[in-house]
Amino acid sequence: MGNPQNFSVDIPRRCQMLIDELWPQISQKREDGSLPLNASFLLAISTPMINLPIERIWKPEMGHAVGHLNDGVLSSRLAKAMRKNIGDHPISQAPFYQPDVWRYHYLPKGTGLPDLSQGGLPADVGAALELPAGLTAGAALTAALFSKILRNGLAHGGVLYLDEHGRSTLGAPVRAFCFVSTKEKDRKVEGLHFLRVGMKNYRAFLQLWAKWLQDER
Repeated sequence: MGNPQNFSVDIPRRCQMLIDELWPQISQKREDGSLPLNASFLLAISTPMINLPIERIWKPEMGHAVGHLNDGVLSSRLAKAMRKNIGDHPISQAPFYQPDVWRYHYLPKGTGLPDLSQGGLPADVGAALELPAGLTAGAALTAALFSKILRNGLAHGGVLYLDEHGRSTLGAPVRAFCFVSTKEKDRKVEGLHFLRVGMKNYRAFLQLWAKWLQDER
């Protein structure tokens, strides 16, 4: 396809094309009988889809990044749309939001943080996410915080694979993701943000996200 004219729009669009074209093949069991690689594929390909627009448009527009990579100047309409839709209003008002699929829980640090690498999603956090309050909290997140959790989780490896019951079960088919991001104040960690979504719904979100970027361009 050649060199993108606007990385923040063209790369997400191309990644979405790869998802659409390869998903049937990626979702099949492998020849050796092992589970498909669709969860790993989806996370790998969604990282530039989410991070490029945030890093190269939203951050410069909000004064959070230097200007040597600012795709906002390539489309003032898209830059304006990102300022408008990724702000302090509830994420439920954003055009790329899906109702009743995102669950959120905040865990204060207290005396320490759980070891997610060895223990996976803590049982009490999983239980909190499963409550109706988890859906309510997900819809009430600000669009800015919602996007930051996704961005940070993908950029820094804060992602947990979950089974059909929303638990970290070794070897079980992946049915959901939980994105984890720290809350910091004065460079000190105060707690953890947990944002959970089903894999099927995450794939649908990426399609909405890529289409929104393209339409606003």
